[in-house]
Amino acid sequence: MDKPHPRRLGITAKLLLWCLGLVTIFYATTSVLFLRIQNLVEVSSAIVNVNYDIDKSAQRMIQQLLAMEENRKSFEILQKDVYMEQFLAELQDFGTELTSVLGRHPEYREAWTELTSDYTIVLSRSGNPEVSSLPDKTISRWLDILSAARQTNQEEMEARLNELAAKSQAAERLGFVGLVASITIGVLGSLFIAYRLNLSLAEIRRGIRELGRGEPARPVRVSSKDELGDLAQAFNNMTARLTEEESMRQDFIAMLSHEIRTPLTSIRESVDLVADGVFGQLNEKQRHFLDISRQEALRLTNLLERFMQVSSLEAQRLRLVTAPLDAAALARDAVDRMQSMALAKNITLKTELPDEFVFVEADQEHVSQVLVNLMGNAVKFSPPDSLVRLSVTPEPAGDWVIFCVVDEGPGISAEEQQRIFLKYYREPSVRGSVAGLGLGLSIAKGIVEAHGGTMWLNSAVGCGSSFCFSLPKPRAMV
Repeated sequence: MDKPHPRRLGITAKLLLWCLGLVTIFYATTSVLFLRIQNLVEVSSAIVNVNYDIDKSAQRMIQQLLAMEENRKSFEILQKDVYMEQFLAELQDFGTELTSVLGRHPEYREAWTELTSDYTIVLSRSGNPEVSSLPDKTISRWLDILSAARQTNQEEMEARLNELAAKSQAAERLGFVGLVASITIGVLGSLFIAYRLNLSLAEIRRGIRELGRGEPARPVRVSSKDELGDLAQAFNNMTARLTEEESMRQDFIAMLSHEIRTPLTSIRESVDLVADGVFGQLNEKQRHFLDISRQEALRLTNLLERFMQVSSLEAQRLRLVTAPLDAAALARDAVDRMQSMALAKNITLKTELPDEFVFVEADQEHVSQVLVNLMGNAVKFSPPDSLVRLSVTPEPAGDWVIFCVVDEGPGISAEEQQRIFLKYYREPSVRGSVAGLGLGLSIAKGIVEAHGGTMWLNSAVGCGSSFCFSLPKPRAMV
């Protein structure tokens, strides 16, 4: 019985948890800032509803007392009842204001006990003309009480204003720091998550890209235990299976080639003996069919050699015997070997060679095979009466010599160029009209890369193609 897999957090769950974390940080910062603002509102409310109200009321009562004192003195000097009436009206307004203030702020009853008791006495006498003889010290005492209360209230209001300013600055700093911290944590966390996801995706893309280019399959490294980890594991399982099947295919091709080579050699030798008349004279019809058999046997031999060469390249067992070679001589030899094929289509072969001797460090047989293969493709896909050029260009200050075969054929689309060097791949437009197995370019590219060089293609539909590759210069001549 398979063991149950441990529970893992998927990408969606991770992103959801991260979003919840950001929301939590945001709400925590907002809650603290809200409590600070609520405290500021309470302090502001106390200033407006208590201190400011007491200050205004005390100021009004002081003005009323000053008006009472002025009317009292005017009455004593002029003895006119109008001043007494005004005095009594101000006294009544003073009492109303005093009662209203103590109703709104009962905490001042104890501090203003003397003021309220004196006012009660004076109010009881307000209907008696003796009220006019109210001593100056009573109103003065009232003024002192109110002035002291106002002074204390202003000091308290100033302290609360200072407290409000300090708390406002603290709230502002907290809001700014919280905002910066939330943004910083959010951005850095998001960048980290994006980096981790892109790192895993880049590794998977690398594996897929290498597999698509026909390169040896390498396992991808993804350490995350989520959907990307599952995808990487599935890809690694697939590449392991493909590698195993490729190894089996190579072994099968090697075995098949070895098993077929011996009887094929016997067939070719037997055909040669019969064709040479060892067993008697042949008529023309018999000789014709023997020539066909000899050509097909030779074609089958070449096919087996190509398969063996592909297997050697894949297994990196290609043996190169390198030596300094004249690059121009390699180019001229390839052109000479392709002249008959070019003449059949009336195609002109042209070489563009450097004026001075240029040497490359290469295996002559294999490099000649690359050039013949590229020249053969150029002639095969070029229209009649066209031109095929083979150029040799040494890098002025480099270690490489560039060979290019340029034709005037139909060109290759950008989409097909990505797969043109894959084994057994043939462009769809020529699969039914041109013979071949799709191994030539793959073998040529493998030979060039075995020399340490690079092969590339420049082409566009309707503008011909240019196949180029680089070979190293001999070290002693670099």
